[in-house]
Amino acid sequence: MPQYHPHHIHLMSHDAMAAGAYYEKMFGADLVASQGANGLPRANMTLGDQIILISTVDESVDQMASGPHSCLGLDHIGIGVDDLQAAIADLEVKGAEFLMKPRGGESRIAFVKGPDFVSIELVQTRPTE
Repeated sequence: MPQYHPHHIHLMSHDAMAAGAYYEKMFGADLVASQGANGLPRANMTLGDQIILISTVDESVDQMASGPHSCLGLDHIGIGVDDLQAAIADLEVKGAEFLMKPRGGESRIAFVKGPDFVSIELVQTRPTE
């Protein structure tokens, strides 16, 4: 059976850097500015051992949606796994509904539909043999 462990929490905001500044000010998170996959600002933070990412989304995103990177607030929970393909097989047997499976030969992520509109990202944290 694959080994699972927490990886990150990913939030969406209309102003990622302002949201990140809140976590930095209120909780002492370490904040690093970066750029998200959509080209907009992203706040990369660590709070203790927890990775928290906040991506900026455009103003059209204003409520919960059915897929990853399309809502305000909690977008998805990232769970690290040592073998993504084994995890997919394991979760399929358990009846998981996939929102996205790996795309292309080098992809190391997949998304599962969780309860309450939360997407769960599986992240392969080491290459397979």
